Amino acid sequence: MTLHVQFRIVKRGGRKEMQLPDGAAQPRRTDNTLVKALARAFRWKRMLDSGDFATIAELAEREGRASHPPT
Repeated sequence: MTLHVQFRIVKRGGRKEMQLPDGAAQPRRTDNTLVKALARAFRWKRMLDSGDFATIAELAEREGRASHPPT
């Protein structure tokens, strides 16, 4: 499944912020669990792309996460 979300990254006060298109409902609070999951996903992708790990299973083992074969 692929989810596409339109947004832009803008700098405000030295930090980056997501800006949604005009008319889109703005979130009222930050979902820290989601932010951590996204950060982890980007870090894992970078590690796989760089060749640090050959497979997701190797990465999962190193990170102490269960790796389950696709069903």
